[in-house]
Amino acid sequence: MRKILLASVMAFVATSAQAQLYGEVGYAVINVKQNVNGNEFKGKPNAIRGILGFEFHRNLAIEGMAAFGVRDGDLKVNGQSITGVKLELDNAFGLYVKPKARLNDSLEVFARAGAMRMAGTGSAAGFGSIRESETSLSWGAGLSYSITQAVGLNVDYMQYLNKDGFTAKGLTVGVGMRF
Repeated sequence: MRKILLASVMAFVATSAQAQLYGEVGYAVINVKQNVNGNEFKGKPNAIRGILGFEFHRNLAIEGMAAFGVRDGDLKVNGQSITGVKLELDNAFGLYVKPKARLNDSLEVFARAGAMRMAGTGSAAGFGSIRESETSLSWGAGLSYSITQAVGLNVDYMQYLNKDGFTAKGLTVGVGMRF
């Protein structure tokens, strides 16, 4: 039993010695869609998204994600723009597992799976606003390109929410740094 415990501790220390903290900042265009009573509502709010990750193995990391709206999206109903109606992403927070693989010295492919809580506000001039939040499973995939050992560029496509006929998904382009 002692040998198993000692081997486990040594494996943990060896893995921790290679562990690395990293961060990413990106610009996200999020496509929001909901079907209500046969009507399709769509909007495209934009956000700044940040990630703080901990790589505890070269092929696996855990990440915390936060996003905050920077540009409201016009709301369309059944493809028609509605004047004065806006959709805003207030905030989004998620936690993910990130399996990944290096394709060469500079290029890495990855996936994410976890959960996201997203809050947004819909507003109409003269009618006030409605704020709602939802939580659901979330997933995505992307690529990272290392410019140097510490700095890289990344792009990913994420399904942030998919619950009760409401979906939020989008593309993010960003820059990352290893600490």
